[in-house]
Amino acid sequence: MIPKLIVFGGNGFLGKRICQEAVTAGYQVVSVSRSGKAPQSNELNDKQWMREVQWAAADIFKPDSYHELLKDASNVVHSLGILLENENYKQTLSKTPTNDSKSYLLSFGAGPNPLKKSSPYFTYEMMNKQSAIILADTFKQEILKKSKKEQTKANERSFTYISADKGFPMIPSGYINSKREAEIELEKMQKYFRPVIMRPGFMFDERRNAIGPRSFIHTALELLYCGNKFLLQNKLQFMNDLIRPTVSTQQVSKSVLTKIKNPDFKGVVTLEEILKT
Repeated sequence: MIPKLIVFGGNGFLGKRICQEAVTAGYQVVSVSRSGKAPQSNELNDKQWMREVQWAAADIFKPDSYHELLKDASNVVHSLGILLENENYKQTLSKTPTNDSKSYLLSFGAGPNPLKKSSPYFTYEMMNKQSAIILADTFKQEILKKSKKEQTKANERSFTYISADKGFPMIPSGYINSKREAEIELEKMQKYFRPVIMRPGFMFDERRNAIGPRSFIHTALELLYCGNKFLLQNKLQFMNDLIRPTVSTQQVSKSVLTKIKNPDFKGVVTLEEILKT
């Protein structure tokens, strides 16, 4: 029987690469998002694997919209979340920086939250924490409907949560706190599935050549990391904690699939371990 992997947020920046890696690994892949549509791409390679994915629409906060998909799933991935409680920052990441670097940096995540009144969900508590708990609990409820024998096969099922390495400078502490709180709740469900907690740092895509804010930030972080490594020789611990290496979505995706395939693994996958993949 072909194993089934469901990726919530599967059309996102990281989610699509997890779907791609899973297709390559021979999984039956279902991507779940609000739109239910595949991400736009002009790359021939992307179009090929995208045809192998089932693109489904659902609302993660409404289990009735997706619990049927979980019935025969052996692996679930939660690849949703926000860096700022402001939807504008995602729009900013898709734009090209202006010549005024100062104005560009200040615009990152700036401005009022456009969803503050219309949506109570666009918060760290809801997007980073509660959405994962709701999904995991729905997965658990479907497992409890199975026979006693099937219920005991927790090592054959996994729930992967995309957490984060550390907080970021100038980013509210609520970001990393919500991630860690979600991790704690997921680890309590080990009786039903293996929790796989991924902690990547700032991510970039190896195949994305467009010049934009994410590329700009990636370059800046790499320069800081190299400077700390070769000039300061990593002698200052507070700098080592502050300046962390970046990681590609492809590396994270490969690490995710490696851990999912290993029935003996459960727990946290650090940034350092992801980079070894």
